[in-house]
Amino acid sequence: MSAVNIRVAGAVQGVGLRPFCYREATRRGLAGFVLNDLGGVVIFLEGSREAIEGFVYELRNNPPPASCITGIEVQKAEEQGLRGFRILQSEAGQASQELQVSADLATCHNCRREILNPPDRRHRYAFTNCTDCGPRYTIISSLPYDRPKTTMAEFKMCEDCQREYDDPSDRRFHAQPDACPVCGPELVLFDASGRVLRCKDPIKETVRLLLSEKTVAVKGLGGYHLMCDAMDPESVERLRKRKRRAHKPLAVMCANIEQARSLAVISREEELVLRAPAAPILLLPWNPDVGEDIRAALAPLNPGVGIMLAYTPIHHLMFATDLEGKRLNPLVATSANRGDEPIIADELELFDKVGDVIDAVLAHNRRIANRIDDSVALVSSDSPSGSPRGDEVSSRGEIHLIRRARGFAPAPIETPFCFPPSLAVGAEMKGSFAVAAGNRVWLSPHIGELSGRASMEFFEQTLTTYLRWFHVEPEVVVCDAHPDYLSTRWAERYAEDKGIRLYRVQHHHAHVASVMFEHEIEEEVIGLALDGTGYGPHPADDYSSIWGCELLYVHDRGGRFKRLGHLKPLPLVGGELAIRRPRRMAAGVIADLFGKDKAIEMFGKEGEIAGKLLERENDVLRVLRGVVRGVLRASSAGRLFDAVAGLIGLVDEITFEAQAPVALESLCPADLEAKSGYPFEIGSNLILDPAPCFAAIIEDMEKGLAPSEISARFHLGFARVLVDWLVRAREMTGTSTVALSGGVFVNRTLVRLLNNLARKERLLPLLPRLIPATDGGLAAGQLLAARALIELEPIKAQTT
Repeated sequence: MSAVNIRVAGAVQGVGLRPFCYREATRRGLAGFVLNDLGGVVIFLEGSREAIEGFVYELRNNPPPASCITGIEVQKAEEQGLRGFRILQSEAGQASQELQVSADLATCHNCRREILNPPDRRHRYAFTNCTDCGPRYTIISSLPYDRPKTTMAEFKMCEDCQREYDDPSDRRFHAQPDACPVCGPELVLFDASGRVLRCKDPIKETVRLLLSEKTVAVKGLGGYHLMCDAMDPESVERLRKRKRRAHKPLAVMCANIEQARSLAVISREEELVLRAPAAPILLLPWNPDVGEDIRAALAPLNPGVGIMLAYTPIHHLMFATDLEGKRLNPLVATSANRGDEPIIADELELFDKVGDVIDAVLAHNRRIANRIDDSVALVSSDSPSGSPRGDEVSSRGEIHLIRRARGFAPAPIETPFCFPPSLAVGAEMKGSFAVAAGNRVWLSPHIGELSGRASMEFFEQTLTTYLRWFHVEPEVVVCDAHPDYLSTRWAERYAEDKGIRLYRVQHHHAHVASVMFEHEIEEEVIGLALDGTGYGPHPADDYSSIWGCELLYVHDRGGRFKRLGHLKPLPLVGGELAIRRPRRMAAGVIADLFGKDKAIEMFGKEGEIAGKLLERENDVLRVLRGVVRGVLRASSAGRLFDAVAGLIGLVDEITFEAQAPVALESLCPADLEAKSGYPFEIGSNLILDPAPCFAAIIEDMEKGLAPSEISARFHLGFARVLVDWLVRAREMTGTSTVALSGGVFVNRTLVRLLNNLARKERLLPLLPRLIPATDGGLAAGQLLAARALIELEPIKAQTT
């Protein structure tokens, strides 16, 4: 006879691990117990050595599908003479750093079968779940994860549900959200004014409204979606006008993979990700058969569409409902919010903020404790991401998160780095923070743009939850170097109030460091950071403080960087106006590079305004030599794409971030490699000059070359010059490892070209996978840079 204590760490509570242990132990004739505690799950076993070894093998190799085990520790123990195997109640108290909270999980096959099976007692029940699926993060109030500590506490289980919950052989054994039509949450339908619409079946009535071209707010796992018929351009346009979302792409929800294929081309790897428990929105190329009216309605001037599959019983029941032979088409499923504020999860806030957008509301009485938006991702088989690591979604293909949220947060990231208790607050756009302690980092879900009160309140609420759950008391806080971000000001106050150290990390340094974090790199790297804007260190008489196309050398384990080169700063004539209007951006660039007359020739009045402002700047600077600042300039890849889009007349007015670059990419034909790219010039100081590129574009426009060809030549030329840039950086630094980050790397065309060309030059390009390349991943890079600085200079806080 032998006895062992086993400790299991990871996302192991609420995922069916305890019933799994019961079944395996009973099957092998083992005695003992299992319980959730402050460190995850504790198991005590006694019996034959062979049986114990078999149990441990199954635990390591075939755990419950919803679990994510990060550590199994087995120690010899004294025999206790126990009979049988029991599941004990959880211990009380605060959660520890060892505990992981499971992300919410898409409805499993078994539950989906039950709700569509008329004889089943859960037929058409919208809150069906089990230990393999359903809500987790969104219903937890405190830890450990047990029903009394969730928003399901107010629903007392009926005898049948209690019997399932207590039966170790049942797949609902200790499923905390377990419920049925007798005892669980209920649906209710409201009209736009908040008046209850009396009906026998709220889901059927919702389907009737959607088939009648109405817009309905539907409560999901982490908040409300605004839904309408995605195949009806008039319904979509009505939603856009009401929500004041003129051009930004709208996510689409489909019933199944077959319906999704009617809209998009989907690879086997992409299908696996769509069907996975995380069920993110996946950016997919258009199906060639989709008409221009549908494309223009859902994602105008976009190379593809964002699709997710139905992931809750409510969604599955809506799509399964047949009304006189009619079923739902794919549905627009966009977050219910205003602008870039957080997703709405509360009915009162819903009616207050988007009451004028909706015709009805499908709600329910299961409260959402922690709201969370949908994750957004893309899959690429040829992207420069190096070796995969972390919480895998698919064993094939490369998933790259663009927005980390439902299905991924709040699962921690295990790292070889050791962090002091730390907090990094990210930047402003794509708001997200990170909490670290020891070898674990918890990234927050997507917060929203940290530029207003609603987003900052959500930031603080979520942060309070994370610090309490994971028992972290920060000794260090890290922020962006930009002095005017609300997140920076918040971090300054927090550091002062708590009496802890504050570190500031330059924006693009943090981008590169985020790649080092995910790929577990401490050696020096070449960093290529391409985005829209980021605050950069600059001399007092230099008005080019906006960075965004940066060649960096990051060293000292990620703690310090040197700016090797950058794009020649482009003028933002009119400041914010140039960012909002690509035509103004282009007029300023042409006037700056080729003179006012050429700008007037190409842009008329717009060119004349740009030329005069630049002439006035030159006159002032000649006299005052920098005492008065002139036209703001930006070494920004995003603004370079804007200028090209404005030059060929692609986008008149920017209504969402990266609109012009996305539109430019949408024009690219498939056979890019066969074309000749536009030339750029790299100066001896590694300044990237786009003047030859713009000269060649103007020449092609005068020849009448199609915009698609211009876009193709621009993408190829830019990718080639970036690789030439990287080769020169390798000659200077001696390293071939290249960390790629920044919002521009959402451009799959550029990424594919850059990866292929870089590998031919024997460079090793790396992109983040499970940490967004956008500003949503900055907090991870801030943590890595600050950690290195602490080790290098442990006393005085430094700005990098």
